[in-house]
Amino acid sequence: MDFSLSKQHEMLRNMVSEFAQAELSPKALELDEKGKFPFGEVKRAAGLGLVGIVNSKKYGGAEMGHLARVIAIEEVSKAYPPLGFFLQVGSIGMYMLETDGTEDQKKKYLPPLCKGEKIMATALTEASGGSDPSAMQTTAKADGDAYILNGRKLFISFVEASDWVCVTSKTDDKFNVFIVEKGTPGFEISRRDKHEGLRSIPVNEFALTNCRIPKANLVGQEGKGLGVTMSGIAVMGRMGAASVGLGIAQGCYEIALKFAKERKLYGKRVADLQAIQFMLVDISTGIEAARLLTYKAACLLDQGKNAREAGIEIARAKLYACDLANDVALKTVRILGGAGTTPEYQVTRRLRDALELLPAAGTQEIMKVVIGGGITR
Repeated sequence: MDFSLSKQHEMLRNMVSEFAQAELSPKALELDEKGKFPFGEVKRAAGLGLVGIVNSKKYGGAEMGHLARVIAIEEVSKAYPPLGFFLQVGSIGMYMLETDGTEDQKKKYLPPLCKGEKIMATALTEASGGSDPSAMQTTAKADGDAYILNGRKLFISFVEASDWVCVTSKTDDKFNVFIVEKGTPGFEISRRDKHEGLRSIPVNEFALTNCRIPKANLVGQEGKGLGVTMSGIAVMGRMGAASVGLGIAQGCYEIALKFAKERKLYGKRVADLQAIQFMLVDISTGIEAARLLTYKAACLLDQGKNAREAGIEIARAKLYACDLANDVALKTVRILGGAGTTPEYQVTRRLRDALELLPAAGTQEIMKVVIGGGITR
């Protein structure tokens, strides 16, 4: 078994790391405090091929695969997790179009999305919950050459910054996914929720009131929308969340290790104190384990496994890496002592961002349900 990365993957890591350190790190705190969507950073990431990194070259993507995507999100998230989160969530609709969209849809939507000229959100969650799609109340009723959508979605990332939204709805007892364009009559963003983490990523609630959507905007086969949505959430959402968590953990670890080596206490480096060493050991071991879990799941996808076939591995990666991000951020605060909660080290910023990963793309408990169901079949 070969654990080494290809030359292409190493070059990608170095390129993204340079981008993150040069362009993201210096202004990450400012971006976080302003809380505005990072349009400029998204456009620059797109210019490096990171937004459409999985999509086909035919439609403007880089076609580098899922492992490359994990590496890119990990490196970005070490410096500025909100951009990593955008690369996670913003690619769900793009994946749905790539795998289940019509040729006309792919040609129309994917090139501007890959270039960062347009942005697509994905809307599943409702007040009845996101983990139980059967309770969905958003409806789509056929009406000639269109569907009429009615309902309300909440906790939807960056709707206010997007141009298009992939909306999952219910038609009788079956599900459909539609591309809803911003400005469609009856589509109204009702509020922006206040979240403590990922402050640059707006989270919105929106309503659909008699929205007339052309049948040409139906993604995938009629009545098969739930499979389309859940596949996108598993492959891109959960893998992306694991990658962001891995990046946050690595970023915090580097801060903690540097501080412990430089800080003197009792006449010796903090890094020489056994209690601190043990925490650093736990952190480094956990990161290595999370990286192996996440990379393995990505490699399975690159080998052609689908969301169902790689579902357990994907859920394990999301579960472990997102829990780890929170644990490492807290340990870093403890290692830094009083400095750990100051803006200078930006650890609490990363901790707030890590907290947002716990419910993202399925709660940690849902990941356990997925894993448990798979191992006890």
